[in-house]
Amino acid sequence: MNNNYRLDISYDGKNYHGWAKQSNVVTIQKVIEDILSKISNEKITVNASGRTDAFVHAYNQVITFKTKMDKNELLLALKRMVPEDIKIKSLKKVGNDFHARFSAKAKEYIYKIYNKNDNPFFKDYYLVYDKPINLTKIKAASKLFIGKHNFLSFSISDIEDTARNIEYIKINKVGNEIVIKIKGNGFLRGMVRMIVGALIDVNENRKTNEDIKKLLNNPKKGSSITKVRASGLYLNKVWY
Repeated sequence: MNNNYRLDISYDGKNYHGWAKQSNVVTIQKVIEDILSKISNEKITVNASGRTDAFVHAYNQVITFKTKMDKNELLLALKRMVPEDIKIKSLKKVGNDFHARFSAKAKEYIYKIYNKNDNPFFKDYYLVYDKPINLTKIKAASKLFIGKHNFLSFSISDIEDTARNIEYIKINKVGNEIVIKIKGNGFLRGMVRMIVGALIDVNENRKTNEDIKKLLNNPKKGSSITKVRASGLYLNKVWY
């Protein structure tokens, strides 16, 4: 009988075209599935808590898959074979009803902004943004997203159910680094990057709080338009 495993990993997404398998490009899912299939000598399909886009990072991505292999043997082989920009955090045997995506209750994403343009290496891990930021102004705008809303205006998703509940948005600045934490029961494609994009628009007076209210109350796919760079986005935590 196959064991159901939960695998927690972190990864630097700058060299990957996102999580999900695609033809002719390297993705996290393809790398993990190829390694697991080679170790176990069987075809293994993995499921993740969520699909991160191209060049998005993860402090903690949760994956589930099934195989007959022993946990300790599997863990040693995985740690030996994954590339340096993917790290194995833990491997656990879980019940057969546990699923990385469908069992998830909430997720937290982090978006990082570096508020100065003085380091050429930061472009892969931040939104490098050297304009003044009015923290009071964007914090006030961020509160409009809290609660249950139809987020279709802040997404490029094609699914039918586009209502999501945002529990909190926390914005903190230390030195030149601004960290935005967003926790919700789920996220649509592009949603976090478009929420942050809307906050940047508010900061630059391209949007008002009233504009954000209208976008939430009159959902239309992608109508908020502004989407910040993928390089500043991190999947941080998943709750089960």
